[in-house]
Amino acid sequence: MTTVKIIKLSANENCYGCSPSALKAVQDKHKDVHLYPEVNPLALKEKLAEKFRVKTSNIVVGAGSVRIIDGLIQTFVGQGEEVLTFEKSFIAYGQFAGFHKRKCHFAPLTNLQCSPENLLPFINDKTRLIFIANPNNPTGNIISHIELEKLLSKISNKIIVALDEAYAEYVTEASFPNAVELRKKYSNLVILRSFSKIYGLAGLRIGYAIMHEELAAKMAEGQIPFSLNYLSSSAAIASLDDLDFVKGSALANTEQRDFLFNELKKLGYNTIPSHANFIYLWFETDTAKTKTYNTLFVNGIIICDMKVFGQENALRITIGEKESNQKIISVLAKWL
Repeated sequence: MTTVKIIKLSANENCYGCSPSALKAVQDKHKDVHLYPEVNPLALKEKLAEKFRVKTSNIVVGAGSVRIIDGLIQTFVGQGEEVLTFEKSFIAYGQFAGFHKRKCHFAPLTNLQCSPENLLPFINDKTRLIFIANPNNPTGNIISHIELEKLLSKISNKIIVALDEAYAEYVTEASFPNAVELRKKYSNLVILRSFSKIYGLAGLRIGYAIMHEELAAKMAEGQIPFSLNYLSSSAAIASLDDLDFVKGSALANTEQRDFLFNELKKLGYNTIPSHANFIYLWFETDTAKTKTYNTLFVNGIIICDMKVFGQENALRITIGEKESNQKIISVLAKWL
């Protein structure tokens, strides 16, 4: 019996692994895993503060950016207050709002684009927190610097705007927001980042946020002690120093993203240009979507059926290495 090699392209992981420096940092530290981690990972905060030219008091770290998303809702959205985000966006925003029994409104997209103007009709005196994934997961498109600043200028500074930039390092578009500069002007802007994507540390669960120091201090009050594991901080610090790995991953992703997008379009698939490390496909019927998913699955290629995130008739394909992407096109071309 022939064994089919499994190619997993369902979770937006970095197909090139992680920085060799990060692996070495983990190996150097593994003998000390019987020790508790730092309650306050100061070395990592200092590294991030240096990178973004902010103070350590502006940095919040957590066990993945999802832990910070949860913390933002728990800390700043009170009983009877509300969360706002876009439909067809990262599922965690609505999920965590539900966990804390907070209402979450979902603004519609315009032609699969997250238009900040669409958020405005949903803002009311109960709105406390707005989540914007940029690039958006799963559609892969972005809002521009001008669009973001226009939104911030129109809403109360009592409403926190959490800009989730988990895939920012993959973006090459010049209009992408300089959120760090905008945060200096708008104290209600929170920037979320992750080590799980381009840095390839998804298994170590580490993310961070940049925010006003008063917001960060309030977040710290509710933070669980020792929530960041012993190895993740060391790996993250090493990753931040390995600029060549990040640059190489981004360049390879751009090349392969363009290839996969163009070839899928030639095959007749409904898709749009992406600024992240994945591509979004949508279908007229669930049957058509399922046939495409199953065709890849039986050939050992696992992609994401967006039905698990409550989105019908859509698939998301993580950008893989050259051979993986060529296999996707070859399999689909033969089937069609």
